[in-house]
Amino acid sequence: MQPLTRMEALRQRWEDYRPSKTATFWLVAGAIVATLIIGFGPGGWVTAGSAKKMVDEAAASARHELAAAVCVEEFMEAANASARLAKLNAASWYERGELLSSAGWATMPDREEPNSVVASLCASKLSEMKAPEAGESLTPTSAKKES
Repeated sequence: MQPLTRMEALRQRWEDYRPSKTATFWLVAGAIVATLIIGFGPGGWVTAGSAKKMVDEAAASARHELAAAVCVEEFMEAANASARLAKLNAASWYERGELLSSAGWATMPDREEPNSVVASLCASKLSEMKAPEAGESLTPTSAKKES
């Protein structure tokens, strides 16, 4: 009879192995724990509460972005937008949101109070824009083309 190769010997030992109930229990328990750690860690699994929180935050962020876009559009379409934009750009970055809030640009039609998040987003978008020159249209798209 020929001696077994290393691979054949390992295969034979694997086939002959009969784990005890205790060893099987701990093997299964370890596999469950490893699956949960990997799944909720790098696997990206989340609980229902975390998923709902992320959805609510994304919805609020989308509403704020939309309201800020409306704020910018209305600000740029209003009369004397160039002078107001110059005044806004002359203000400190932390005062810009308050200027827009106090002027009513960050108050949405269905609300009575201005939204500070919308005012900050609107101010940051407006601060990136340049005042149009004489005879040029006052739209955010024309300001983007200049930059």
